[in-house]
Formats: sequence, C-alpha cells, structure tokens
Amino acid sequence: MQQVGWIFRHNLKSMTQSKAKLLLIIGLPILSILIYFLSYGAQSDTSGLKVGLVNQDQGVYTTQLVDWMKDANKQATSVSLEDGNKKLTSGSLDALVILGKGSEKSIAALDPQHITVKSIQGDTVNNAVKSAVNASLTGMMTMIKASNDGGQSFSKYAKTFDTSKIAITQKMTSNQQDIVLMMSMQILGFLCMMLLYAAGNLGELILQEKEDGTFYRLMSTPLSSKVYLLGNALFSLAVVVTEIVICLVAMRFAFKIDPGVSYFALFGILFIFAVMAVLLSLALGFTATSRKSVSGLQMILFTLTSLLSGALIPVAIMPNFMQKLAEFMPQYWVMDAITTLQQNGTLASISLNIAILLGYALLFFCIASYKFTKNARVNSFV
Repeated sequence: MQQVGWIFRHNLKSMTQSKAKLLLIIGLPILSILIYFLSYGAQSDTSGLKVGLVNQDQGVYTTQLVDWMKDANKQATSVSLEDGNKKLTSGSLDALVILGKGSEKSIAALDPQHITVKSIQGDTVNNAVKSAVNASLTGMMTMIKASNDGGQSFSKYAKTFDTSKIAITQKMTSNQQDIVLMMSMQILGFLCMMLLYAAGNLGELILQEKEDGTFYRLMSTPLSSKVYLLGNALFSLAVVVTEIVICLVAMRFAFKIDPGVSYFALFGILFIFAVMAVLLSLALGFTATSRKSVSGLQMILFTLTSLLSGALIPVAIMPNFMQKLAEFMPQYWVMDAITTLQQNGTLASISLNIAILLGYALLFFCIASYKFTKNARVNSFV
C-alpha cells in the first residue's frame, strides 16, 4: 500500500503543478451545467421579456389567445402592427407576435397558421417567445377539442378555465418540471462524455511513460507492475469521481437544480460508469501502439458513442434503427437508469442497467488484463 500511496502522491504533485489540468478538472463539470442551464433557462422563461401582441384577425380564439399570453407575461401588451414595429426597432419591445389574417380560422380548424414571431435580439429571444406561443396554442387546441366533444361553446370552457386558478398553476408547474428534468439529463449526458475523456488520460499516461522509457525503468525497481497499474488506476478514478462530486454539488447548491432523482442515487450510477471508464482507458492504453494513436481513437470513440447513445441528443428524436443501436452504448444505460428513476422507478427497476454497466467494466478489465500479460517486455520484470 505504501507503493500505491507513493504513485498516488506523485501523480497528485504532477497534476497540481499544471494549472491547465486543474482548471479542466474543476471547470469542465461547471461548463456542462452552464451550457444547458443558460440554454434551457432562456427557453423556459419569457416573464422578463417585453412582448407586443398584434391581433389582425379579431375573433373568439385569437382574442382568447392574446388574453392568455398577457396573463402568462405581465409585460405583454396589445399593439398595432405599425406601433409594434417602431417599438421593436427602438428597443421598447423585445419581440412581436403577429396574428395575421386567417389565424382565427386556422386555429378553429386545429391547424394554427399565419402566426409570426419577430425579434431583432437573436435566436434566444425568438425561440423563447415561440415556445410561449406554442404552449398557449397547445392549451387552446385542447380547449377547442373539449368544447366540440362536450357540445358546449368554447367561451364557456375558456371562462371556466380562467377561473380555475389551481388548474393553471398545476399546468405551469408540470411544464417547468419537465424542462428541469430534460436539462438535468442533458447536463449528466455531457458529464458522461467528459468523464470518459478524463479517464482517458490514464491510457495516454501509460503510453507516454512507455515511449520515454519511464515505465520500463520503474519496472526494474522493487515497484511491481501490478502495483504501478493499481496506483495509476486509483488516481485516475479519484480524479473522475472528483469531477462527479463537483458537478453534483454545483447542481444542488449553486444552480438549485432538482433532477427528480436522489443525488446519492445519481452518484452511485455515475460512480459505476466512472469505474467502467477507467477500465476502458486501461484497455485502450494496452491495445494502442502509441500515444497519438490512442488519443485519436479516444476522441472518435468517446464522441461518437456519446452522440449515438443519447447522452448529447435525446434518443426519442432519433430514427428507430439508431435507437436500437444506442442500446449497445454504455452511456445509454446510464441515461436510461436516470430516466427510470425520474419516473419513480426503484433500485430493482434499474438492476439490468447496473448489471450491463458492470458487464462492460468486466469486459474492459479482461481486455486490459490480457493485453497486459501479453506484453513481453513487462513480463521480463515481473
């Protein structure tokens, strides 16, 4: 254990001397949160935006739509098209929603058209206002269908809905919670890719020390090859686990994100993935012939599998054949386990996910062990 401790301290000293490495370890988990926190935050909140509402096709549905949008955003006001364009240009308005001629009829036909959103402040504001309009239209479509099926007027249903404050509050809370859960999934998916790259440094370290002769000189000392690998693997695991802790602590205390899952459960799932990532790095380190080759292989492998697994792009929007392909990626089973727990799943319900991740870890361990024992130059020191 003293030898393992020496390797651990040696690597820690080397890492602390490099400000770039320290910045990456601390900064990447925070970066993964900021990317999605700012993105989803901008799309989910329009309460601070000044929105002008132009209704050029006065009718029951368009009028109700304008009223709902005003209720949702206290800074939304009704304006004429001419006045709205002037205020948009001067900066008095952030966006303009135009209900053009034919919008009333298209809404009644459950096929909203002739509705335009204008903004000169970029895609972030534009997409945020479009999301708000779509949310109001979705409620409108549901209301129209209910009134048609119930044989009553839309106005009566709308009046009942407007007076039902509890129902409105519940709907808003549900939408916000869905957004938070989606954001949490994307943050953790991005983190999984970063963990793979962090663990990948282990394979590069071993190859670098082989290339400069350090590895073989160490093997000629009382330090055994197994202790050398164990010490480096434990250090790599400690670095990866540190990134997990930084990310989860930042989500919980700095950004106040509720992922819909116990943070202890998240740590357990990500810890198993971290062990697998370290073993994968060992397998690649002993399989590749040079540091450059393993670096290129890792970049392709980690990025491609993260994309295909649904860690960066939701699996639900992928074609069917890609959804099947995603199930062969370790990251998929991490994301699936988190989704299951978000839907009130239990530990038993994700037992298959854990078993598959452990199976991948065992596979990479066997590959690393086989390639290690086949290394003739190392055997000469064992």
